Amino acid sequence: MIILLIALFAILAFVANMMITNRGVRIVTTVIMFVGLVLSVAGVAANMNSHYGMKEVTTTTKKQIYTAGTASQGFGLLLYQGVGTNGAENVYVYRATDNAKKTTIAKPNLNTSSRMSNISGNKAYKITKTTRYVYKNATMRLMFGIGGNNHQLKNKHVVYQVPSTWVALTTTQAKSLQSKMTPKTDAEKQALAQQQAQLATLAKTDPDKAAQLQVAAVKKALNIK
Repeated sequence: MIILLIALFAILAFVANMMITNRGVRIVTTVIMFVGLVLSVAGVAANMNSHYGMKEVTTTTKKQIYTAGTASQGFGLLLYQGVGTNGAENVYVYRATDNAKKTTIAKPNLNTSSRMSNISGNKAYKITKTTRYVYKNATMRLMFGIGGNNHQLKNKHVVYQVPSTWVALTTTQAKSLQSKMTPKTDAEKQALAQQQAQLATLAKTDPDKAAQLQVAAVKKALNIK
């Protein structure tokens, strides 16, 4: 609609200047059309640069995520790795469903920020808070909506909520985990076998406690506070 108004004001200003013989009427009409043209162009610029006629709408979604590791591990695993020159943002790896064969790799972008937080319970979640620009009303959408910028993304903030039955590791830590937890001596092998038997028994009655003990062992092996 705004494009039509710009064209209309431009044409009317030209016609008024060329066709109206009365000098006073011609000047007044031309000025009015020119002001309308300038205001229309300014409105387009304000809409493009400052989202004039729009408002911010924020929605929040909460989805359960599943371990990036195997089910036999007995505890949840969220993998991450810093990206960029300063490593301020992370790539996260997890499974979107319990039976997913492939992991989901969540990559950051210029409009997305992310962090991790600890929660109680035994389930991990991905909380996504999304803010978009939408037109305030139908009139504004009719005027400026030709640009296709309704519901334009402003920013997205993601929080990965990790319970005590999960551990968050960098991909480097995950690669070194097996070697660090592999027993070196016969005594260590015997101790590990006993621990695994105890954990298997505990997992039948208190799987959360068994998972927490495994998480504690992983953190100790990797020197994670």
